[in-house]
Amino acid sequence: MRIQYFQTSWNDIKNSHGWFGKLCLLALVGLIPIFGQIVILGYLYGWAREIAWGVHEPLPSQIFGNEDGKLYRRGWFILLLTFVFSLVPAIIMGVGSSMQQVGLYASIANDATASANASIAIGSILYLVGIVAVLLVSILAWIGSMRVTIYDRLSAGFQLGKIWKMFRHDTGGIMRVFGMNLLVGLILGILLSIIITILIMLVVFAGAAGLMSAGYTPESLEYMSDAEATRILVQFVSSAGFVGIICMAVSLFLSNVASVFVEMLVARALGYWTWQFDVPQWRGKDDPMPFELNQPAQPMAQ
Repeated sequence: MRIQYFQTSWNDIKNSHGWFGKLCLLALVGLIPIFGQIVILGYLYGWAREIAWGVHEPLPSQIFGNEDGKLYRRGWFILLLTFVFSLVPAIIMGVGSSMQQVGLYASIANDATASANASIAIGSILYLVGIVAVLLVSILAWIGSMRVTIYDRLSAGFQLGKIWKMFRHDTGGIMRVFGMNLLVGLILGILLSIIITILIMLVVFAGAAGLMSAGYTPESLEYMSDAEATRILVQFVSSAGFVGIICMAVSLFLSNVASVFVEMLVARALGYWTWQFDVPQWRGKDDPMPFELNQPAQPMAQ
């Protein structure tokens, strides 16, 4: 059965009572460093765990309900796993960037020597490798997060052999989830850019209106001393300051809403992707999974 990950996940979200309010609350909680991400990950992957087991339920009614008693533990494990996985591409990209800079400085100082050019070339290659590693590691971290969620063990998320086998077993499916993540993120990013541009324009208009109310005109701004320019800048900032603070807060909140929405879609889709591995038949984290024993998945309970 070919699962339509976006359509199915979106239907599950929108059919959950009060889903938008939960989304906004999660976005607010996400503003809290570390703790916010622990809550978001624990909540969303708890929901993903249910569908992986074949239990079709709407979004949990309470963000902090912690019905299974593992909300914070699960969120912390997944946050830690994601951080560790991200270190590898970060190190590769960091080394590549450093080599590029060293080669560039050496090239400027020594008129493009062979060693400088080699440093730039190798650094560029490493940086590109790091970008590719980011994409692969992101997917492997998703699979590891689902294993952590299923087994409630941090070590299950670092079993690279098991994770790779799951990836190889249905590469097409997990890549469709990844594509959904990129596409939805791109669309929301464009919408956010438009909204933020409008908000910036509001700030500029507020500052300009403040200057006009103080009696400044375009003609009076053409010739002015440094002292007058400083005074006008202070007037502009004071006029636009309050509106600017509000616009910054709105932009930050909307960005968080968009980010959490994408996380919500991805987590649910990962739950469906993991379901096909017949989770009820899983035993210990070191034991073979059903597909390794050629056992077909059971029909999902509706």
